Amino acid sequence: MTKRLKQIQLTNLDSRFAKMSFEPKPKSGWIKTIREALSMPLAFPARKLGISSPSVSRLEKNEIDESITLKSLRQLAAAMNCELHYAIVPHGGSLKKIVEKRAEEKARVMVNDVNNTMSLEDQKIKDSKSSVKFLAKEFAENLNKSLWSDDEN
Repeated sequence: MTKRLKQIQLTNLDSRFAKMSFEPKPKSGWIKTIREALSMPLAFPARKLGISSPSVSRLEKNEIDESITLKSLRQLAAAMNCELHYAIVPHGGSLKKIVEKRAEEKARVMVNDVNNTMSLEDQKIKDSKSSVKFLAKEFAENLNKSLWSDDEN
């Protein structure tokens, strides 16, 4: 994928994230909370899924402790005439911010390494801040896998 296409993909995903709104999971989990809001007995989704009521209860507990599978969660939602929406959302709502933060971290390490080496020869980088800023911009714009490696500069 070209550099420009990667930037467009990041921008498009970030605009989708900006439109999303999520509520924290209720303490009793979404399945139980919705089922109880509908006054739906355990037997109803159990019958639709061909399992026992205690099995539905166990799945509700599994949702709370996050050991439920997506497949089971999707099936339970469908049995209650709902649908599962699954998303991985970046902290702060922006993939671009994640890239920029990582690019700055990597640039800072690189400039510090160069400074340490050059200081042995009394030739330190004069303006480390602008060097970090310049390198970080380069890393972010030239988005590739090396951004995420610690051993490659």
